[in-house]
Amino acid sequence: MPNNINNVKAAGTIISKMAAKMLADNMQFIKSIDKEPEESFGQTNGYNTGDTINISKPARFKMNSGADITAQIQDVVEEKVPLVLNRQRNVAVNLTSAEIATDLGLKSWAKRILEPAMSGLAQGIEAEVLVDVKNSVFNTTGTPGSTLYDTDLMLSNREKLMKNLVPSDNELKALLESSAMRSAVNARKGLFQSSEEISKQYKRGYMGESDGYTFLENNLLPVHTRGTATGAITVTAQPAEGASTINLTGTGTQTLVVGDVFTIAGVFQVHPITKVVTNQLQQFVVRANNTAAAGAYTAVQVSPAFYSAASLSLQNINALPAATAAVTLVGAASTGYTNNVTFHKSAFRFASVPLVKPDGLDMIAQETVDGITVRVIRDYLPLTDKMVMRLDVLYGFTAVRPEWATRIFS
Repeated sequence: MPNNINNVKAAGTIISKMAAKMLADNMQFIKSIDKEPEESFGQTNGYNTGDTINISKPARFKMNSGADITAQIQDVVEEKVPLVLNRQRNVAVNLTSAEIATDLGLKSWAKRILEPAMSGLAQGIEAEVLVDVKNSVFNTTGTPGSTLYDTDLMLSNREKLMKNLVPSDNELKALLESSAMRSAVNARKGLFQSSEEISKQYKRGYMGESDGYTFLENNLLPVHTRGTATGAITVTAQPAEGASTINLTGTGTQTLVVGDVFTIAGVFQVHPITKVVTNQLQQFVVRANNTAAAGAYTAVQVSPAFYSAASLSLQNINALPAATAAVTLVGAASTGYTNNVTFHKSAFRFASVPLVKPDGLDMIAQETVDGITVRVIRDYLPLTDKMVMRLDVLYGFTAVRPEWATRIFS
């Protein structure tokens, strides 16, 4: 005879723990990046949508020379990145008490209902997060629209990451949709690989480890459709030091959209520590939609911000953009490209936090597994004469070091 688990508290705890584990197991990209540690969550009774956690980035310093340091003492500048807990996502289902009244019933219900519910929730959250990735990463490589994912393309990605001082800890990942994965496997079928990696290519149809990456396949990667902006675009006025907006010339009502990437003539990336100018133009990503009016795009929001040598340790470019400098957009106007991505786990941060637990409910429980927190509530709705269970996740996501990721348009 099956064991009885009519204890509502016990059932809620079991369900929330199972749900959190199922959710974590189904999140491929999210479990590959950093999670905000639980000790950051100081709220006594959980968080509400819109609360913010600030993440500190390590301070950077320039090397001095000479015995006298009087004029070379540097202020400690710790950059903070806000992680807004702005997404509450859930699944709600009808059920009866009898469905989860016994161990056997609960196991059957979990397999039939809970598992697919958590799979759908996981894919929805991952899809949202990958759009955020696309919109926050400014590094791109390769030729937009190319379908060849050969070794040179992947190594050019690695080169860009290494020049941004990505940690050398073998934690680089390449997240490719299936067409790109097919190309990657096909391009390497005649190259030297370890027998284990060859087995993965031929038996499973995907790459394992190659070119300095662990390859992952994900068909939730978003398509980015570039704005309608065409023709010559130039800087209209030099932005201020530390500004994250820029004014550009525009035509008609053409658009720049979130996720568009561009370079500016004469604005080169510098080494993050030595500040030596590299041979690569700094790329910038548009962070808010902007429509041209009266021949101009006004206050285009971009990342990264503009820091020249005047900002000392924060310097990321050789010089502020000059008025009339030419702007070059990546990709063709009004054209959609799937955005595959290479990244280090510390480029991004995900936080799934405890929610408020209201009193007076038939069932209330909350559990965290692998950094993923799920709250379970069950109650009776007299207006509809139904018993309803909802499973909620409150989360936030941010790009802490977007320079440690690169987009590949395909």
